[in-house]
Parts: sequence; C-alpha cells; structure tokens
Amino acid sequence: MILFILFLSFWLGLALSSANIALSLTAVVFLLFVLKRFKIRLFTLSLFVFLIGIILTHVSISYPKSEYEGVIYQTSENYFLLNSRGERLYVAYKNHPYDIGDIVSIKGEKKALSFTTIESSFDFENYLNKRGVFSSLSVENQEIKFHNPIRIHERRKKFLSHFSKENSSVIGAILFSDGGDGEINETMKDLHLARFLSASGIFISAFYLALNHIFRMFLKDKWSRLMSLGFLSLYSIFTFPRFSVIKVMLFLIIRWINEFILKKKFSYLTLLSFLGIFCLMMNRFLARQDSFILGFMIPIISYLTRYIGGKRKIKHFFLRYLLIYVFFLPLEIAYYNKIVILSLPIQIIISPLMMLIGVISLLCFFYVPIYPINDFFLTILKWFVNLIKPLSIGILLPAFNEGLMLIYYAIYLLWIFYLAKGFVPIHRTLLLIQVSIICLFALPIENTITNEVNFINVGQGDCTLIRNRNKVALIDTGGLSYLDVANNSLIPYLKKKRIYKIDTVFITHYDYDHYGALEELSKTYHINHIYDYTSSYPIQMGDVVFTNHNYFASGTDENDKSLVLSFNICDQDFVIMGDAPSYIEKEIINHNDKIDCDVLKVGHHGSNSSTCEEWIKYLTPNEAIVSCGKNNRYGHPNKEVVSLLKKYRIRIHRTDLEGTIVYKQLSIN
Repeated sequence: MILFILFLSFWLGLALSSANIALSLTAVVFLLFVLKRFKIRLFTLSLFVFLIGIILTHVSISYPKSEYEGVIYQTSENYFLLNSRGERLYVAYKNHPYDIGDIVSIKGEKKALSFTTIESSFDFENYLNKRGVFSSLSVENQEIKFHNPIRIHERRKKFLSHFSKENSSVIGAILFSDGGDGEINETMKDLHLARFLSASGIFISAFYLALNHIFRMFLKDKWSRLMSLGFLSLYSIFTFPRFSVIKVMLFLIIRWINEFILKKKFSYLTLLSFLGIFCLMMNRFLARQDSFILGFMIPIISYLTRYIGGKRKIKHFFLRYLLIYVFFLPLEIAYYNKIVILSLPIQIIISPLMMLIGVISLLCFFYVPIYPINDFFLTILKWFVNLIKPLSIGILLPAFNEGLMLIYYAIYLLWIFYLAKGFVPIHRTLLLIQVSIICLFALPIENTITNEVNFINVGQGDCTLIRNRNKVALIDTGGLSYLDVANNSLIPYLKKKRIYKIDTVFITHYDYDHYGALEELSKTYHINHIYDYTSSYPIQMGDVVFTNHNYFASGTDENDKSLVLSFNICDQDFVIMGDAPSYIEKEIINHNDKIDCDVLKVGHHGSNSSTCEEWIKYLTPNEAIVSCGKNNRYGHPNKEVVSLLKKYRIRIHRTDLEGTIVYKQLSIN
C-alpha cells in the first residue's frame, strides 16, 4: 500500500505539467487523505515525491546547435520523432526512408512547433507536447549513422498484405493502432468499440494466456510463461512505442520474477505501483497520456473490486465491466462527444470476438499459417457490426469541464470504496447520484433557452453557425483541399453543441473554401433547406430574418455574386460578407440608406480586395471578425485592412489566432 500511495503521489505531481484547477484540487484532497489515514511519515514522503514530480515537469532539455544526432523512436509517412541526447524533436520529412531504431545525424534549424489546427480536429501540436516534443527540426542535410536491421514498418506492411484491404484495416487497428478508414472501422468507431480495447491492452493479455495454454501442453508452468513472454517481447518491438503493449509486457515480466524467483514476495498492487513509478521515471510525459491512464487505472479498479459479486462469476464479471465502463465514460464523451446508449452491452458481447481476432492475428504475425481462420472470424465481425449498425443512436454532449470531472471521479471513488465494503444503501445512493449527473448533463437544456453565433475556425475558409434556440443555420461550410472539414471539424463541433439537425444552410458563393464541406456534411446531418445567391430573400428561421443586400451583381465571377447577409440575434446586428469585393460594398451603400451593424465579418478573409474605408464608415461596426487560416499563403488578413479597422477603433477577432469565436445570450420569452 505504501508504494501504491507513492506511485499516485508521483503521478499527480507529474500530471500537473499545466495549470489545472481540478487536478490541483485532486492532489490536495489526496494528500490530506494520506495525512489523515496514514502516519505523518508516509504523508511527508508522499509530499516529497509529489514535489519531485512537479519539479520534473519543469525540467527542459534543449541544445542550441545546428547539427543533431539521435535515434528515431517513432515514424509516420510524412514525419519522424528523433531523440537527440534526451531532447525530443519533430522532423517533417515526406516519404522518408527511415524506421524506428535508425540513428541519424541531421543538420538544420530548430524552431518551436507551429501547426494549423481547425475547430475540433486532431490537435497534433498538443499530441506532440504530451509526448515531450516541443520543437521541430528542418532538414538541410542528413546522414544515417546506423541502419536498424529490423525494419518494423516493412514487417507490418508485409504481414497485413496477407489480408484484404478491409480486413487489414481492422487488424492494423487492433495490433498496431494504425488501421485505415474501412467500413468496419468506421462503424466500430460510431459504436465506440475499438478505442477502449486497443488502448487498454486487454487483447494482449488474452494473447499471452492463449500462448501459455499452448506451451503448458509441453512445458512446466514456469517455462511456458517464460516462452510466452518471449513472443510478447518480440511483438512489442514491432509495436514500439505503443505503451499499452509495453506496459502489459513489463508487468508480466515482473510478475514472473515475483512468482518464480522472489516466491510471491510482493502483492499485485505493489508490482503494479512499482511498474508505474518505473515507467514514469523512464518517461515523465506518460503521466497525461490516455494510454497510461487507462493502462493503470483499469487494473487498479479491477484489483480494488476483486471481491465484488462474491463467488457468483457472472455477476462479478458484469459488475467489474460496469465499473470500468463508468470510469471510461467521461473519456468516451471527450473523444466522441456522444454517448451510444447501447454501447455497454454491445461492448460486452463483441469484446470476446475482438480479443479472439487479436489473438489469432498475433499468431499469424508469428508465421502460424491460420489466415483463413482469421478471415472467417473477421467475416463474422463484419456481419455482426453491420447487424448492430442501426444501434449507434446516442446522445450528443460536450466534454466535461474541470469542475464536473472532479465531482464525477470523487463520487466514483467513493462508490467503489463503499461497494467493496459492502455498504449497500450508500453505494446504491452514490450510483444514483452518478447516473443523475450524466442524465442532467445530457439534457439539452441550454439549447432551448439560448441563442448564439459561432464563427467556426475552419482554417482558410468560412463557416458561421447561427442557433436560435433549437433552430440551426450555417452560413457556408468551409472546405480545404487537404482535409475533410466536415468529418474532422464541423460534425464533431456540432455534436459538442448537441445539434441533431440543420434547418438552413446558406452558401454565399461557390468557391470551395465556402461550400466544399457541404456534401460530406449532408451525409451525416439532415438539412431542411439550402439557399444561395439565386434564392429569394429575406428568409426567416425561427425569430431570425436573413436579408441579402447583394441582389444586383451580375456576371460569372463568384465573388461578385457573393451573398452579403445581415441578421439580428443576441441583441446584436451581424453582417456576413462572404467574398464580396469593394465595388459591391460601394454598390450596397448606393442602394441602401442604412444597414445596422454591430459585428462585421469582413469580406474575403481580410483581403484588401474587400473592406474599403467607405464601407467601414457606412456600417460603423464595433467588432470585426476575420476568418482565415494560420500562416496562410495569401497573407490574410491584409495589413491595410487591419490598419483600417484599427483606425476606426474596431475590435478585431481572428479565427487563426483565437480559434472559434462565439457570441451567446440567454433567451427566455
């Protein structure tokens, strides 16, 4: 128990690598608990270990030089990560020839990481930061010092070539966490089935047990386990640096040592705590990674609740599975912005099949020629997934904030404690509170009593969300040539906003950066009406009236025909310009006495072809929105436009600097 307390203290100290109120409160409560429950010596030691963790988070390794030599420890098609004397560097290199374990010398310039991230898409910079990578290295010249003879990616590719494209994507996702976007994978993602199994490493333990069962037919238990560990160690090489595999392998090794060499001197919890401390000492950046959290919290929960259900194995299994699912629920919400109502029973049903496929796939990986058997079970998986596909109905909701997360896990820990103690009335009450928190959080109350306007960060493009209570309109959808804006940005964002349907979409004009995501968006969301510059205006949606002021433009230029929409919501007047040029702005002035405007979304992403001084003097806005991509090649917003807005003391908001910009107001009639 002492080592377990120290492990948690070290973990909490390292996890506080950034300001986090909820995590800070958790650390304080934990240390106070140790002070009250245990002796002052253990509290002092725990506080010391906690402070060491905090100090280590501020240790920075950086070498100001022009040439870096190090080992490659993670690769992708267009980049690799380099460890140069402890400093971790990101190196962008398309179609590079390197693999994990290669030692290279690179001459180049080191810079701070800078990636373009649009709303709700994968934050690659944050991903790298969590792994201790804070700088990028440009490649001016490179030289390979050591060529690793074990070509990990070549071996994976050759292995997966034995299966069809669809099947290889599933096996790749299970074994190597790099499967493609096949139909089965997408459906399993919709049903929230694959991530938990892959991140927790459960199927790896199942593979070890299966191997051990086979070897025990010929060897004693001690040596059969050792042989199984040998195969698992080989597999871990080909999945490096996947932590879930490494963690399971290391734990099985120290458990073997404890059982056969140390004669069971240490308990399960002590071994787990020792491994946790060892892993964090080797890589302090693990503390905030999902794979580490799941990899240790799931076995800890299983251990603490090992006697729940008594001798009734079925009840024991379902209770422990429920406990793990409830723990995982906030992480599921944060990742998917959705709770699939039937996810738990589906997971219970499908997990054995997934683990079986994982075990058979690993046997195939070690040259056991049973590919047809694997194809058979993959066919069953595909049939089952298609059968349950209609059951992916769920509840949309945003991620928990820090305060709610703290309350949720505090109640969860109390629930486990009283459940393990057998205090039925208390643990049932706590379970009811836990369920009530989820239910109340899931109710879309906010959408029935508020209005809002969201200038969504879609990179170099335009997309504005207007919500009048439960009525929803989009002005443009954005569109990027290198990224699916609909599936990577808009759909996740709409899920966060608990939006189930779209009433109206306005397309200001048909440039790709304004309408490109419409087709993919319409595959997921039902859209009642789509309007463009050929439609008749004004158009009303709920209490909001949209007026188009550019009704006179002619010709073939899309920018000239761009909608210029005005509407009032949240007690403010908004004007959305699309890409309308300056001459259209002047024509609108000539055709109208006055257009009210508090917030102007400037034309053409801040280009100097729009937003003339006459237009600014005519509208007199208080605030201006510029929707543009970070470090875009057009130089938007133009310096002349920015200077003009500042000249008239207009507050400027930019999506490339601030992300999505939101105006919201309570609306109760």
